Amino acid sequence: DTHPATRRASPWALPIGPDAIINLPVEDFNALLGRARLTGPELALARDIRRRGKNKMAAQKCRRRKLEAIALLQAELGRLGRERERLLRARGQAQRALGALRKDLERVSAQVLGALRDGAGNPLPPEKFGLRLTADGGISLEGLG
Repeated sequence: DTHPATRRASPWALPIGPDAIINLPVEDFNALLGRARLTGPELALARDIRRRGKNKMAAQKCRRRKLEAIALLQAELGRLGRERERLLRARGQAQRALGALRKDLERVSAQVLGALRDGAGNPLPPEKFGLRLTADGGISLEGLG
């Protein structure tokens, strides 16, 4: 094992290996240390091995969670990109439909205004009048300034 704690443990004969020191539940670890009658430096070494090992495991877990979060965000980014493209296509279709409706409105307005006459029977000048949609869905004639 090339674990730095393992290399540090070699001068002293600890009762268990670094993997067990790191992975034992804290109660079992403390009980083992109490039974082992270790010297001060050996006790400090065992605690240092445990602390470093736990920190290493926590760092690995943190890196794994970070990579999982990145993967989830990338998937969400892809989904949002597809949704954006769909919405852009829908907007283009709506704009084309609106353009067609505007042309139809212009054509119908020209036909209606062309058919309207003033009191003397003359056609209304299209540059002075327009049609307006009323709130109740009807159409009214409007003077244009």
